[in-house]
Amino acid sequence: MTRTLQAKDAVEIIEAAFAPLRCVAESLDHDDHISFSVFDASDSPLLSVEKILVPQFTDPQGLTFIINEVRSRSELANCGVDLEPWQLPKSE
Repeated sequence: MTRTLQAKDAVEIIEAAFAPLRCVAESLDHDDHISFSVFDASDSPLLSVEKILVPQFTDPQGLTFIINEVRSRSELANCGVDLEPWQLPKSE
Protein backbone atom coordinates (compact mmCIF):
# COMPACT_ATOMS: atom_id res chain seq x y z
CA MET A 1 0.00 0.00 0.00
CA THR A 2 1.31 3.43 -0.90
CA ARG A 3 1.48 5.95 1.89
CA THR A 4 -0.24 9.30 1.58
CA LEU A 5 1.64 12.41 2.64
CA GLN A 6 0.13 15.16 4.71
CA ALA A 7 0.86 18.81 3.82
CA LYS A 8 3.09 19.19 6.89
CA ASP A 9 5.19 16.20 5.85
CA ALA A 10 5.43 17.37 2.24
CA VAL A 11 6.62 20.83 3.40
CA GLU A 12 9.40 19.23 5.46
CA ILE A 13 10.43 16.97 2.57
CA ILE A 14 10.53 19.87 0.10
CA GLU A 15 12.61 22.05 2.40
CA ALA A 16 15.16 19.27 2.98
CA ALA A 17 15.40 18.36 -0.71
CA PHE A 18 17.34 21.49 -1.66
CA ALA A 19 20.20 21.28 0.87
CA PRO A 20 22.59 23.02 1.16
CA LEU A 21 20.45 25.83 -0.29
CA ARG A 22 17.76 27.36 1.89
CA CYS A 23 14.24 26.41 0.88
CA VAL A 24 11.10 27.81 2.46
CA ALA A 25 7.88 25.90 1.83
CA GLU A 26 4.42 26.53 3.19
CA SER A 27 1.00 25.00 2.88
CA LEU A 28 -1.68 27.50 1.97
CA ASP A 29 -5.47 27.76 1.84
CA HIS A 30 -6.08 25.16 4.57
CA ASP A 31 -3.55 22.72 3.04
CA ASP A 32 -5.09 23.09 -0.43
CA HIS A 33 -1.69 23.65 -2.02
CA ILE A 34 2.00 24.16 -1.23
CA SER A 35 4.28 26.93 -2.48
CA PHE A 36 8.02 27.17 -2.02
CA SER A 37 11.07 29.27 -2.81
CA VAL A 38 14.75 28.36 -2.98
CA PHE A 39 17.43 30.89 -2.01
CA ASP A 40 21.16 31.12 -2.72
CA ALA A 41 23.94 31.60 -0.16
CA SER A 42 23.36 35.37 -0.08
CA ASP A 43 19.64 34.75 0.53
CA SER A 44 18.63 35.96 -2.92
CA PRO A 45 15.72 34.02 -4.41
CA LEU A 46 16.70 31.59 -7.15
CA LEU A 47 13.27 30.26 -8.01
CA SER A 48 9.73 29.88 -6.73
CA VAL A 49 7.05 27.28 -7.26
CA GLU A 50 3.64 28.77 -6.68
CA LYS A 51 1.21 25.86 -6.50
CA ILE A 52 1.69 22.19 -5.86
CA LEU A 53 -1.85 20.86 -5.53
CA VAL A 54 -3.12 18.21 -3.12
CA PRO A 55 -3.03 15.29 -5.59
CA GLN A 56 0.59 16.14 -6.39
CA PHE A 57 2.00 16.54 -2.87
CA THR A 58 0.06 13.76 -1.14
CA ASP A 59 1.38 11.15 -3.58
CA PRO A 60 5.03 10.31 -2.80
CA GLN A 61 5.81 9.54 -6.44
CA GLY A 62 4.20 12.78 -7.61
CA LEU A 63 6.10 14.81 -5.04
CA THR A 64 9.36 13.08 -5.95
CA PHE A 65 8.79 13.90 -9.63
CA ILE A 66 8.13 17.59 -8.90
CA ILE A 67 11.14 17.93 -6.60
CA ASN A 68 13.45 16.29 -9.15
CA GLU A 69 12.11 18.50 -11.93
CA VAL A 70 12.74 21.65 -9.89
CA ARG A 71 16.18 20.44 -8.74
CA SER A 72 17.20 20.10 -12.39
CA ARG A 73 16.27 23.67 -13.35
CA SER A 74 18.99 25.86 -14.78
CA GLU A 75 18.51 28.49 -12.06
CA LEU A 76 19.85 25.99 -9.56
CA ALA A 77 22.50 24.55 -11.85
CA ASN A 78 23.87 28.06 -12.50
CA CYS A 79 24.03 29.14 -8.86
CA GLY A 80 27.41 27.47 -8.28
CA VAL A 81 26.22 25.12 -5.54
CA ASP A 82 26.05 21.37 -5.96
CA LEU A 83 22.89 20.00 -4.44
CA GLU A 84 23.27 17.02 -2.16
CA PRO A 85 22.02 13.75 -3.66
CA TRP A 86 18.36 13.38 -2.78
CA GLN A 87 15.71 10.74 -2.51
CA LEU A 88 12.37 10.64 -0.80
CA PRO A 89 12.81 9.66 2.85
CA LYS A 90 11.52 6.22 3.76
CA SER A 91 8.40 6.15 5.90
CA GLU A 92 8.87 5.03 9.47
